[in-house]
Amino acid sequence: MDMKTLLADSIKKCVQGWDKSGIYAVSLFVYDNDDNPCEPTVTLGYNTNDCFRESVSYASDKQEAKWNYAFWLQNEEMLFGVDETQPVVREWLESRGFTYYSYDEMFDGGPDEASYEGITDEFVKVLVGIVKELHASGFIKEQFGQPVPFLIHELEYYEKIAEQNIEANGAELVKDFAEFCRSM
Repeated sequence: MDMKTLLADSIKKCVQGWDKSGIYAVSLFVYDNDDNPCEPTVTLGYNTNDCFRESVSYASDKQEAKWNYAFWLQNEEMLFGVDETQPVVREWLESRGFTYYSYDEMFDGGPDEASYEGITDEFVKVLVGIVKELHASGFIKEQFGQPVPFLIHELEYYEKIAEQNIEANGAELVKDFAEFCRSM
């Protein structure tokens, strides 16, 4: 099974088991395991209206409390790209023409940046495709009773994060999130 299919199936299986009451957004948090760009990962989580309301007093404003992952539940419902799924990501990476470098290889005088540059962008493209398919197939609406944004993000927010989420979810569904990203 290819990485995209396995990842999409894992996301669906996880979401199907949730108590969805109060969930207003789902998080696909992308980062590199051990800061190694050859080991992209994604953590699936969500935030609820209750958590949002509780976080408002700690944030600079309501938008930050609602959209900044730092104020979310920090629930790791699924982690993809480590343990048994790490070889799947490595195989996908190599099938895209990238060379895999271990942590030691990467940080012990390792390769030049050109050999691994673009891995995260390619990984995010897979996630964008998955989210588009989850919306188009009706899965998200079926699970939540309405369209809910599946936000693909890092710890920082900027124009590129806004654009990838508009592509994945549609402009209207992530309008407020995109504005938040652009204001950072």
